[in-house]
Amino acid sequence: GQKKAHIKEIQVNGGTTAAKVDFLTGLFEQEVKVADVFAKDEMIDIIGVTKGKGFNGVITRWGCTRLVRKSHRGLRKVGCI
Repeated sequence: GQKKAHIKEIQVNGGTTAAKVDFLTGLFEQEVKVADVFAKDEMIDIIGVTKGKGFNGVITRWGCTRLVRKSHRGLRKVGCI
């Protein structure tokens, strides 16, 4: 299930810092529409963060097929490249 709240960070430009804080405190606990933030055909920068998986082997990391049951020295390794 969901463990953390969905948080988005949006930059606010223009005006003084106090004016920005007053503007944003009025937006707390309210729905913000996409059309209010972005214009049509506007170019934006996106940074994606994936969920960490730690140090994985080749089966999980690259999606290789497991070796057969009677293989020598383990099943979850790369047979040949």
